[in-house]
Amino acid sequence: MERLTLLCFGGTYALALVSELARFAVRSAARWYATVGLTALGWIVQTVYLANLARVHHKLPITTAFESLVMLSWIFAAIALYLMVRAAKPVAVGVFVLPLVLAPIVFAALLPASRRAEWGGETAFWGTVHGIFLLLGAVSSFVAVAAGFMYLAQSNRLKHKRPSRFGVALPSLEQSERVNREAITIAFPLLTFGLLIGVLLSLAVHPGAGAVPLSWSDPKILSTFVMWGVFAALLHFRYRPAYRGRSVMVLTIVAFTFLVFAWVGVEVLRLPTAHGVSRTVRRAS
Repeated sequence: MERLTLLCFGGTYALALVSELARFAVRSAARWYATVGLTALGWIVQTVYLANLARVHHKLPITTAFESLVMLSWIFAAIALYLMVRAAKPVAVGVFVLPLVLAPIVFAALLPASRRAEWGGETAFWGTVHGIFLLLGAVSSFVAVAAGFMYLAQSNRLKHKRPSRFGVALPSLEQSERVNREAITIAFPLLTFGLLIGVLLSLAVHPGAGAVPLSWSDPKILSTFVMWGVFAALLHFRYRPAYRGRSVMVLTIVAFTFLVFAWVGVEVLRLPTAHGVSRTVRRAS
């Protein structure tokens, strides 16, 4: 029954990929809508499946290898939808992201029943995924802030009509703005899901079992939520014509500053945080 259910939304994603690959032969806008529609349909069916698993087992469906692979595919599908809608229609985003959506489903379907309970619960697998998503989000943010600095430098040079120094040519304002916009578009969903996974892992910790849960007033947690809020505002302004240009680049630098503080600033200032500390307390012998 599980394999049949996987085939329902996995097959829908496969059809979406076929539709996306058809862009090399079909130049119709209807093809783009078909790709997005099929991806959205597969994601909705997968959401219902995961919600039913959570209802039946009374816990988040992330505790086994099989459930974790399906959940990871669900996250990739959400990001794929986001990127396909945000990107220009001629850009072949689906060609690159839809295979990532399908891969975990294929592995889950091929996983033997004897190995479906591996990975040791919530923290063993999802702690790593949490870190990877935040790391990739940070890399994209770095690209965005680098483009922001180049934009500001080029804008200042053009404003004062200065020639290029030392023979170093900077990208045009349009090029820097495009790189900044694309990097922010990629960084936001990565940071969002990385943060969401961290929140779910914190909720999954049971103090009664000897674990050390994170407090919502923990400096690392508070600074991370503030950082996410700044990136959300940045993404909002990024697509408003009235706020494009210098103001968005400055906000990009501010957002990246919050990101750096959330990652290393708390430790550098030695603020009291339980994040990164072993989540289990060893009992005295």
